[in-house]
Amino acid sequence: MKNTKLLSLILKETNNLITSNEYKKAYSLGQSFSRNRKLSFSNTVHFICSALRKSISSEIDNFIEEHTYLNFPIITKQAFSKARKNISPEAFNELCRLFVDKFYSLQKNLTTWNGFNVLAVDGTSLQVPDTKECGIYFGLSSNQNKTRTAIASASALYDVLNDIIVDARITKYKTSERYMAKQHIDSIGDKISLQKSIVLFDRGYPSYDMFDYLNDKKLLFLMRVSTCFKLAQAIDSDDAILEYKVKGAIKKVRVLKIKLSEEVTDVLVTNIYDEKITPIEFKELYFLRWGVESKYKELKSSLKIEEFSGTKPIAIEQDFYASIYLSMIGSLIKKDADAAIANDNKGKTLNSTYQSNRNFILGQVFKRIIHLLVKARSRNKILESILEKAIKIRSQVRDNRSCERNKKHPRKKHHHNIKSCI
Repeated sequence: MKNTKLLSLILKETNNLITSNEYKKAYSLGQSFSRNRKLSFSNTVHFICSALRKSISSEIDNFIEEHTYLNFPIITKQAFSKARKNISPEAFNELCRLFVDKFYSLQKNLTTWNGFNVLAVDGTSLQVPDTKECGIYFGLSSNQNKTRTAIASASALYDVLNDIIVDARITKYKTSERYMAKQHIDSIGDKISLQKSIVLFDRGYPSYDMFDYLNDKKLLFLMRVSTCFKLAQAIDSDDAILEYKVKGAIKKVRVLKIKLSEEVTDVLVTNIYDEKITPIEFKELYFLRWGVESKYKELKSSLKIEEFSGTKPIAIEQDFYASIYLSMIGSLIKKDADAAIANDNKGKTLNSTYQSNRNFILGQVFKRIIHLLVKARSRNKILESILEKAIKIRSQVRDNRSCERNKKHPRKKHHHNIKSCI
């Protein structure tokens, strides 16, 4: 299914959810929206979804002027702040879950590596408003001058080949990365087949407990480990299967030495034992993890996820999940725009490779998100307009990675027999 066509269905389902009584009952805190109020539950959710990046007073004026069909009331920023305190942040996380559920149930043309979804887990820190309340709720970080500021931890499980954030969390600073990774995986449910997925991890995640957890889930993994990790020290070849003992049980993993450059050699650990997959292919597979770091860059630089529209923890969590949702809307539009650009350039001799401009697409999403959600009759026309412009407004692809990447690997014609590796 064409991604923009799928997106139109997702947006329709999203708005149906936002305006439903079941959604209001599930995510209203207390009895605040149980009677008719000047600012309704659905209008408050729509307003928060509109990418609030300016002063709230200005955003309210603009929203009223641009969306007269919503009957959004003339209110003060204090009235809006009071209303949003009565909506659980999980309301916005539910929108993300709906997006992911619909994408994977309806999109049959997923990009995969040897038939497997490639998921990457990584965490980051987010600067939150430096208030006493945020410091207590999220935690404090000290810099070299021993100045303490409020900061939160975030983590994501990211489908690197399909540009979808499968699950995201914002939580207290210095929450265990392994703990959050397990939360991501436990949340997948039946959205994605775990038996048809490979999860990539960086050096902060390896442990014998993590190996056992992933094996119990029958989930394939590839992890980069520190050179001080005992298994890394034990390897005497570039590709070996090593045994280790935990709680009296003998376990095994495959350990690989990967040369990234003349000076740098990394060690990878996996439970994929198919000998047909070479260390070079594992190197290419692991390098796909770079995509999750690029996604964080997008969230911070393009979506400005750290520019929160409120100073309370509840507002920060609401904005976080709303930004994740908006990011995925932009991703689906970009995929169709990039496919059209590639098709347009097929057979041409070009000195550079081009793609659609993600910042332009996100700007259009920010500008039109409420129209896309609410205006059912013009939704497809708006998406077609954004897509048409995105195909024309292109950016040069700049490969700034530290090592070369085989751009053909997602579409490899051969398939290794790794379905029963663990």
